[in-house]
Amino acid sequence: MQILKDSEDKIYTNFIYSYKTEVTRKNSMSILKYYMNFLGITTLRELVEKPQKIIESDIKAYLVYLRNKKKVSYNTAVLYLSVIKKFYIVNTDYQIKWNLINMYLGNDDTDNGYDDDIREVEEQEDRPYSKEEIEKMFNAAQEIRVKLVISLMSSSGLRNGAVNILKLRDLEKIEKYNIYKITAYRKSKKYSYKTFCSPECSTLIDSYLEYRKNQGEQLTGNSPLIREQFNTNDKLKINNPRHLTPRGIRFMINEVLIKYTTLRKKLPFDRENKRKEGRNPTMLTHAFRKYFTLECTKAGVYPDFIELMLGHKLPGMRSHYMKPDINTLLEGTKECKGYVAAINDLTIDESNRLSKQVQELKEQDDYQKYVIDKKMKEKDEQIKALQDSIKFLSDTVNRALLADPANKIINDEGATVKGIELKAEIKNKIVGKVKSS
Repeated sequence: MQILKDSEDKIYTNFIYSYKTEVTRKNSMSILKYYMNFLGITTLRELVEKPQKIIESDIKAYLVYLRNKKKVSYNTAVLYLSVIKKFYIVNTDYQIKWNLINMYLGNDDTDNGYDDDIREVEEQEDRPYSKEEIEKMFNAAQEIRVKLVISLMSSSGLRNGAVNILKLRDLEKIEKYNIYKITAYRKSKKYSYKTFCSPECSTLIDSYLEYRKNQGEQLTGNSPLIREQFNTNDKLKINNPRHLTPRGIRFMINEVLIKYTTLRKKLPFDRENKRKEGRNPTMLTHAFRKYFTLECTKAGVYPDFIELMLGHKLPGMRSHYMKPDINTLLEGTKECKGYVAAINDLTIDESNRLSKQVQELKEQDDYQKYVIDKKMKEKDEQIKALQDSIKFLSDTVNRALLADPANKIINDEGATVKGIELKAEIKNKIVGKVKSS
């Protein structure tokens, strides 16, 4: 029995640690258990002890079941198959005919040869949230955490799975714009990337952290940016914060959409197939990333900058050579706009957008006044320099004239200097007379 248990543990370890993150491991194990339930087995060992042909037959039947009975999308079926494929790759030496099995995935939901069906698929495609929808969600949210999540995801483009693991050390304030630079997946050399949040979101972050400090929490670099709700009377819980989970974030957004607005309908549950019937036009949290992409594009942000702020790898050699620094990503260049160009479009609350516009106009007015004052000052300096030059020349000429004793100083009765009486030779030359020989 111990040998069987060790074998089961080894199969589990081989599979689960082929994934890098805890969230992916958990999700992949759930998908594999779903496959095991379909086959009516309870141990991982039973999956690998079957002959290769039986395994291939089971997977084909499972894919047909997913598409025809469960009505899952093509992409979902591909995901489920990828988990099963990895399980057998890391635990067996079978040369399973994966190319043949892929044929049982069916159509990719976009090309089935019928115009009516294509039109129906297009109507069902998910879309980003609109600015009005996000504003309704933001105003309907009853808690500062929810407002913060909405503002953060819509203005930074962060994934749901990246928001919940953010720590305070992942944020760096940029005072010039009153925004935060955010480092997503800091520990990962491969997946770490930088993005920003709007001044509106920055203000919410500061208010939320101030609230936590007022409750007695000692904030450190390792403190979660967004923590689970806590009892303000429980000092132990206050100073032992736990990260909000991805499921918690989804619940918060879903509650706002269904309970406090009419933007999302609660789908009926098909108990026979154990899945919801139909779909909503927007993905619950991923629609924020699509909104971020759309608004940045409309604002003219350079496309490669948008991809980098979404954490996407650029195609081809661009991923090796296109590595802009933070300032370029933020402010852009003369030819390419950066994140700053989209700040106003990513601001949710209309009053915040208007106040920003007023501030921009004030800064523009102040700049114009500065330019005018600078020009006036330059003109005054030029006039003074000209006056000083005239005085210098006049003093120089007067000293030269007075150096000759034949030239006399003319004074009035009060002994005030009125001028210089030139000697006859010079006076004649001045009036144009020619001295006779």
